[in-house]
Amino acid sequence: MFQIPHLLVLFVTALLTAGVYKGARLLPYSTVVRILKSCAVLMLFFDPIYWLWELRHFGVLNPATTLPLYLCSLFWLLLPPAMFARHDTFRQMACAAVCTLGLMCGVFGLVFNVYLNQYPFLSFVPVRSLLYHIMMILVPTAMWSSGYYRPQQQDRLLCFVPVTILVSICLLLNRIYGWDYCYTAGGIGTPLVHLSSHMPNILFLLILYGGLLLAIQLIFYRQFSRFSLFLTRIIQRIKQ
Repeated sequence: MFQIPHLLVLFVTALLTAGVYKGARLLPYSTVVRILKSCAVLMLFFDPIYWLWELRHFGVLNPATTLPLYLCSLFWLLLPPAMFARHDTFRQMACAAVCTLGLMCGVFGLVFNVYLNQYPFLSFVPVRSLLYHIMMILVPTAMWSSGYYRPQQQDRLLCFVPVTILVSICLLLNRIYGWDYCYTAGGIGTPLVHLSSHMPNILFLLILYGGLLLAIQLIFYRQFSRFSLFLTRIIQRIKQ
């Protein structure tokens, strides 16, 4: 992690993100939507490809680490409904989660990619992981800049509904099997263990997910805060 190849990936991703942001604003809207739908289909193959790799190398799938129950898994699980769902509320919820939580997890997963400490840089696992997290950044960037995702006030909570459902499932599995999906066992093997090791697990989870929800509000939905709405009303009255 943070060796020259990793730093180069971060630099190239920053350039790609800037290019996607500009390109999504310049291309026809219908073209951007077609590209996003293609990406939604493409992302469905990332986990099955890993399952095949694991079966080939170990002869068995490890349910403690292989199930799509990570926060980052929400990206490929929710991108198809974000692009294809007909129910407006469901589609809006999926878009909100992909464009906020998905984008943030993409950045963190790309920067703090633990697989780079476990495998050679150009081996299957880190390459797949890096590509996946790059897509987690580029796709939401295109959704924001093209206007495909238009934030609404109810998205402040809607974006966290999938997280709540996923973490609830992971807490149950942690209770039964001790698995660490969604960091429910303290984020073993990740930088988060330095925090979780100094407090009760329930307090760690409250701080982690409470902080995540707060960060989403501050970064993506500040325009819907009471203070921002108050200022908007004042400005509108002054203009009248």
